[in-house]
Amino acid sequence: MGEGTGGGAALDGMRVAARLALLCLQGDGRLTPSRAAGQAVRAGGLVDLVLAGRLVEEADAVDLLPGPGAGPVAEGLVAEVDADPGRPLADLVERGRTGLAEAAGELVGRGLWGARASLLPWRPDRYRPADPSLARTALAPAVAAVSTEGAAPAPDRAATAVLATVAGLVDGRYADADERLLAACGPAEWVTRTAAEVITTSRRWHDSLGRTTIADLGTPW
Repeated sequence: MGEGTGGGAALDGMRVAARLALLCLQGDGRLTPSRAAGQAVRAGGLVDLVLAGRLVEEADAVDLLPGPGAGPVAEGLVAEVDADPGRPLADLVERGRTGLAEAAGELVGRGLWGARASLLPWRPDRYRPADPSLARTALAPAVAAVSTEGAAPAPDRAATAVLATVAGLVDGRYADADERLLAACGPAEWVTRTAAEVITTSRRWHDSLGRTTIADLGTPW
């Protein structure tokens, strides 16, 4: 992924949710309005919880454990689960309230983005990268270059690449998850796979709304 240079180096040390949020910043400074983008960021927060040892898949359940902070997106998801303990993870990825707003706040707070508040209440705020290496045009090629050729990528980088690909954050085109990259997600494979399936199914279902009626569709879950 170009580790140590360019966009790849800019991603070092970042949580998965924050990496995905960086890919959501459009050239005009606005965050992409796509549903898949928000879903990918929430999925990244779940991956962050897994990698922090706080979200664990057991034989017949998924357990959320106490532990170190995993970032605003992850903690927002924890709060949603605490408010509704029986909520499926798939529904959390699909319809959760947490997402890009929390990720943007983290990036601004860390000085990675500068905020440009809108003077018009009906227009969204805009942001600008603090450094050219944090621009989407620099980061997207680095994410696209992640592969299992040679040494396998670290789980967080593999998960970032999978979720960015299925959400269309790399080049605007949607693609299926790469099975080899899913395997490289290690302990986070199960949650990354689940989230990728949710994002893909949700996108296809909503795309089909333009070609048929709701009465023709079954619920996707």
